[in-house]
Amino acid sequence: MKRHFFFITFLLFTCILSKVQAEGYEVVSPNGLLKIDLTVNNGVQYEIWYNGMQLIAPSTIGLNLEDGTVIGAGTVKGTTTNSVNNQLNVSIGKNKTLTEAYNELLITFNENYDLLVRAYDEGVAYRFITRLAGQITINNEDMVLNFPVDPKVYFPECTDLENFERTYNIYPSVTGMTAGKWAVSPVLYSYPDSPVKLAVTESDTYDYPGLYITTNGTQSMKGMWAHYPLAVQDPTNYYSNHLPTIRADYIAQTDGTRTFPWRVFIVSNDDKELLNNNLVYLLAEPCRLTGDLSWIQPGKSDWEWLSKAVLDGVDFPSGNTNLSLQLYMYFTDWASAHGLEYMTIDSGWQDEDLYLAILCAYAKTKNVKVIVWTWVSNVLENPNDWIVSMKNKGVAGAKIDFFERNDQIAMRWGEQMAQKLADNKMVAIYHGCPVPTGLNRTFPNLLNFEAVRGEEDNFWRADTGPDYHVLFPFIRSLAGPEDYTPGLLRNVTQEAFVPIDQDNTPPMNMGTIAHEMSMYMVYDQWLAFLSDSPTRYDMFPDVRDFLTKVPSTWDKTVPLESEVGEYISIAKQKGDDWYIGGMTNWTERDIEVDFSFLPAGMKYEATFFHDADNSNTQPQAYVDETITVTNADKRIIHLAQGGGFAIHLYNASPTAIAEINSSAISVYANKETLYVKSDEAVKSVRIYNIAGQFVLGRDAAYNIPVSTLSCGAYIVNVQTDKTTKTFKIIH
Repeated sequence: MKRHFFFITFLLFTCILSKVQAEGYEVVSPNGLLKIDLTVNNGVQYEIWYNGMQLIAPSTIGLNLEDGTVIGAGTVKGTTTNSVNNQLNVSIGKNKTLTEAYNELLITFNENYDLLVRAYDEGVAYRFITRLAGQITINNEDMVLNFPVDPKVYFPECTDLENFERTYNIYPSVTGMTAGKWAVSPVLYSYPDSPVKLAVTESDTYDYPGLYITTNGTQSMKGMWAHYPLAVQDPTNYYSNHLPTIRADYIAQTDGTRTFPWRVFIVSNDDKELLNNNLVYLLAEPCRLTGDLSWIQPGKSDWEWLSKAVLDGVDFPSGNTNLSLQLYMYFTDWASAHGLEYMTIDSGWQDEDLYLAILCAYAKTKNVKVIVWTWVSNVLENPNDWIVSMKNKGVAGAKIDFFERNDQIAMRWGEQMAQKLADNKMVAIYHGCPVPTGLNRTFPNLLNFEAVRGEEDNFWRADTGPDYHVLFPFIRSLAGPEDYTPGLLRNVTQEAFVPIDQDNTPPMNMGTIAHEMSMYMVYDQWLAFLSDSPTRYDMFPDVRDFLTKVPSTWDKTVPLESEVGEYISIAKQKGDDWYIGGMTNWTERDIEVDFSFLPAGMKYEATFFHDADNSNTQPQAYVDETITVTNADKRIIHLAQGGGFAIHLYNASPTAIAEINSSAISVYANKETLYVKSDEAVKSVRIYNIAGQFVLGRDAAYNIPVSTLSCGAYIVNVQTDKTTKTFKIIH
């Protein structure tokens, strides 16, 4: 049989196509290190190679239709190639811009379908595209993972098809795993005697079941998908998660003309690269929303649920058995006083007294937006149109819970609700939801997805301690932002921890306070929660002031020294400021932070929180100090057991910023609010004390609460697209 061999390399945005006497195709990444080989011969097999090392041995891919057709088993009609290298602007995320560079091969089959394959420096991916008449039924999909060696497996193992908040079982080898085990994606593989790791996941999944990965014999695994639901529990109750009771013998019924999900293979030879891999986002459908999207506002929120709504020292009843308008107004006042964008009302709230509209109107006067929790079935099925009803009451966003499915029907819900929310200019957080697959790129009003074992698990189990904290950012975060909801300041040792779920009793959490603070830099969360009680934060005013000011989205991310399951250190930039977070598992250790990522010639002051000498036994002990650093510095930081650190670096001389007087900008402050007027759109406002220390900042803001500032002189830095201007004010 004649063999066609295509080698694709990037050169001046074109591809060089070569033919040799061999059957198959090869797509190579722009840097030449990563490639995917394909063989088409009555079916498709693929291999993945990295720098001469085989990661996936020949493995079958394809779609098996009910009528006997196998998508992938046809004959090749032709091929086209393409190369892309551009800069992608990111509206909400951990980098303001991303490099989108890949080589692409499209194999067109005579049977009216295509196989599209891409090779990036960060990984490879493929998807099928069909042009078939009418509806098709897909019995199953082949996505086999044959390994040339026996890698270690970081496995977010499942026992059902309902829960996506999984911890990791770590298996020394694929072959040693018991038959019949399966996991949600991403799954991470670590190759023996090598730093190389491979993560397998998906992107751009809609109207198709979500990906699981299951055992497949010696040195092999394969994809698995939930079968199509034919009947569900409580079909007429819109406060039910409608778990399937009867399933079909197929996984999907769908239009014959469509694109199918990307199958994604992320490759790294340095663990820290996984902390800033954006391949799932790059492969997802671009934003569908048009027009002015300024209503989509990331930020931070306080929240009553995790702390059981306990407010120490207030003169009215508090706790989760005493939820009231007065209690929520207190949370709103605290959010306003500390510059938080949102206040979230979670499970247990009642609107029997119709106070929600009153609360939203009150919050608006405080420049705080309200997010409200509910069931996914209530959003989709309530005859009173829950989204419109909430919008009419002034609600700005929804926390939508209890998907608990990722079959074909359930995978439609996320997109349907995102569009309806966008039509009403509302943001959302999805809870109890499938692992994200890039939907936040298509609908940037989706700020967070759960699909992570979050801080709430401290109510019930001891699974979410420091060991878990240094695992999921390398694996789960590859799929998109997670809603871990950090911020508890009830820190105890591993030995002292006891799960507690009692009324009016906040739970404990494990790890040190400095470890907990680092989560706001380490984790990807476009809406960052301060999950403890306002009165608890007021007991730690320096911690409170750090956490209420740390950004939730970033201009640039720079991973520092990190190791899967051991420790993480990472730097993130916002404007002129940098933040660094670091955490360890239960192993006490030293970490060296190399500040060479900072710009040369700049001197930074830094607020530096780290573990105290006694933090091993007293995890609420910490040190808060101020240091000075430049890009020539390196610093050894000692981390206690379950310890961490959090650093905010700011320009030591903000008044030295050049003023450009090409447009009119003015500021005015009274006791409560700083007002900014500008002919151009304001990108950021930052306030420094007279010593040059950063004290407050907001993005795209014109009215900034300043009632918490002490009396004195301050420097205000206002930045627009074209202008940076500084002012001195007396407060």
